[in-house]
Amino acid sequence: MLSVCACRRDDRIETCRVPKGAELAMPMASQASAPIGDAVPEMNVMGAEMGLTAAASPNEIAWKTPKGWVEQAPSAIRLGSFIIKGENGQTADISVVPLSGEAGGDLANINRWRGQIHLPPITPAELTQNSQTISPGGRSMLWVDFVGAEPLMQSRYKKRVMAAIYHRGGRTWFFKMLGEDTTVRQAKSSFMQFLKSLRFNEA
Repeated sequence: MLSVCACRRDDRIETCRVPKGAELAMPMASQASAPIGDAVPEMNVMGAEMGLTAAASPNEIAWKTPKGWVEQAPSAIRLGSFIIKGENGQTADISVVPLSGEAGGDLANINRWRGQIHLPPITPAELTQNSQTISPGGRSMLWVDFVGAEPLMQSRYKKRVMAAIYHRGGRTWFFKMLGEDTTVRQAKSSFMQFLKSLRFNEA
């Protein structure tokens, strides 16, 4: 498994370096929809189990880390990883994951995320009603925002997922925030600023 170098840590623009990625196949939603522990970053778990690696070239991306985001060590699949602390000890996990090609397709990944918060899958015909196009920094991204129907965290708090999918240069970039409902909702503004701050460089 290829490793990922650490990023510079502060509020300045950060540049991450990773080795060139390998081709991979993403699981279908039904294969990866089991709930993950509250504090376990699910993309790290999936990457470790499947032997996935980030598919990005050195110096390909830079960003400005929002205030209050606590940077975590990157992994074989994550270029960026952050934790946001909310009220009552609740948290949200943010990940930056580049994968090769279509990475299994937008719908399959969206349905996998829905499964993680115990929502049923949607059909291709329902994708339009459950997503929208956003343009942070002038880049067109597919945006989804889902909240679970039942409390999954400590049997008291609902889970919410917000994510942007960006297709660029034969890769699919996933920018995802998953965690306690209120914490995620309150961090939406900083998440959007993070997306707007992204800078992509030539490989």
